[in-house]
Amino acid sequence: MDSAMALMSSNIMTLPCEVLVDILTRLSLKHVHQLQTVSKLWFKIISSPHFRRLYNMKSMTRPRARVVQVPNTKCSPSWETISRTIIISAMDLNIDNNEIQEEFSFEDIMAPQHSFIISSNLIIFNHKVCNPTTKEIIDIPISSHPSISFDATYIPSNNTYKIVHLYGTKPGHNYNFNFGGSPVEFRFETLTLRDGGPIPSSWKALTHQEWFSSKIESTCVNGVVHWLLERGPRMERRIISMDIEKEDFLSSIGCPNNPYVEEAPIFENVQLADLNGRLCLAYYSEELFRLDLYFVKDRTNQEWVKEHTINLSGMGSWFKIVGYVQLQGNNGDIVIDGKQLILYNIEENRFRSLPRPKRKLHIGLYFDRCFKLESTKLSMQPSVDFLSK
Repeated sequence: MDSAMALMSSNIMTLPCEVLVDILTRLSLKHVHQLQTVSKLWFKIISSPHFRRLYNMKSMTRPRARVVQVPNTKCSPSWETISRTIIISAMDLNIDNNEIQEEFSFEDIMAPQHSFIISSNLIIFNHKVCNPTTKEIIDIPISSHPSISFDATYIPSNNTYKIVHLYGTKPGHNYNFNFGGSPVEFRFETLTLRDGGPIPSSWKALTHQEWFSSKIESTCVNGVVHWLLERGPRMERRIISMDIEKEDFLSSIGCPNNPYVEEAPIFENVQLADLNGRLCLAYYSEELFRLDLYFVKDRTNQEWVKEHTINLSGMGSWFKIVGYVQLQGNNGDIVIDGKQLILYNIEENRFRSLPRPKRKLHIGLYFDRCFKLESTKLSMQPSVDFLSK
């Protein structure tokens, strides 16, 4: 080792702990994992609960787009899908060159009552959960109830994920296609995933129950899961909400009337979304290419206000609000997926196109988090010689 390299090693290793932590929390998670093996001190710092919580908090300012693609499928002689390849890619929204970078892939077996849900950085499918950040795929307990949906939420206060399973109580009932039918009973159960495991052996049943006909949408905002539901032949819409950390249910609220309901009274283009920490209900007019964004003004009085109307000419008949991002040197953009993938700035009424992947199954926002589904023993052999002295 020459003198210049030795001086660099000496300077880095003598940095005050708080300075070193500040530097490390600014790096990508990939580099943080590599630096755990530099020295015992760095391993101890990066493994500490304090560092992991601080890193996860700072990562909220560095959103990336998670892209899930299905390049090919395997079918039976009767053309039923047997399995499919899932490719997980990422796209950095903070740089001008938004290239889609493939990270890893896995095989998805199409079992009976197959599910594939992406929620809050996790992929839940076939009684498994995948953490794309660490490329882990593990089994979770099998629920004995007919599944409607799974929603996952990250809880920063204790660095855990909690999955909420919404299920029906009537075996054999086709809950997913009960539009306009009689209300039926639904219940909830939860599964808490802790950093490093272990995975719980069973779901925790909640006593709360709801009666409705069908679920339309769900989203999570600031630790509260919201479900958009319909009840009865008049398809009355309500939003039920649950504080996922406390497992407390809030009072349900009604929805604003859809001004475009006459265009498509059965298959409406409606969505719940998290926009900058606020619950948003979006209605889209295919005929007018117009997207209306409603926000809750007064939950107690169930009062909504329409704050924005976005002209989406050329976006096609389908859209999805991916989320809200605060990029560098920017006052905030809404990521919208449709015929095109765009960033839309409300204040400046400005669009910017992003690369749109082929054979796309899902596009969502995610944030690097120091979180592992299972504990692993890392080698303490230094991986960078000049830093290990």
